[in-house]
Amino acid sequence: MATLITNRDRVIEASLNDGVFNATHVLRYGGRKIFDCGIDSEVISWRPKDFLDFYPSAFWLIDQVV
Repeated sequence: MATLITNRDRVIEASLNDGVFNATHVLRYGGRKIFDCGIDSEVISWRPKDFLDFYPSAFWLIDQVV
């Protein structure tokens, strides 16, 4: 995912599975931040380290790269 997300022209649709539930997220890398839009349609901007710290054991399945 690191290779795909460093391309600013790409949007990644991925399914998040944390062992309890699945949720679709749309991810975009904006240079210094990751923009994450989940099922609640709220867009959260993360520093890459904060994103990884928030989802330490999550499994991401990439559904499509647009």
